[in-house]
Amino acid sequence: MAEAVEGVLPPGSELVDARFSGGPLLTLLVDREDGPVDHEFCSRVASAVGPVVEGEGYDGPVEISSPGIERPLTKPEHFRRFVGHEAKVRVAEPIDGRRNFAGIIERAGEDTFILKLLEGEAKVELPFGSVARANLREDI
Repeated sequence: MAEAVEGVLPPGSELVDARFSGGPLLTLLVDREDGPVDHEFCSRVASAVGPVVEGEGYDGPVEISSPGIERPLTKPEHFRRFVGHEAKVRVAEPIDGRRNFAGIIERAGEDTFILKLLEGEAKVELPFGSVARANLREDI
């Protein structure tokens, strides 16, 4: 369904994440390069994706939303785009006895990324395939 939704998004916008929230509610997190993800933009996206998700066999409610300040990092290109930013990462299987990491994305390659941990000077290399959940971590 994600590919079908991405195919009808306005130019310069991207599907950050698609997930079911609270039962049958399909939440689509959408970002754009050329302006805010405001009500008018979300309405345009909803009009475009409604027929597509119905065509994919989904007839429940759809919510279009901004990814917010603690934006999910769902693709390797997100990690590459946000090098230098702070992130929280949870891996599916423990690495060195840990599943949760917080640090600055120092570098992102094809298969892994380097996180400079907030505690001390340690760095950890994490494979993209091991990430269960990752978000930018922004302090306001």
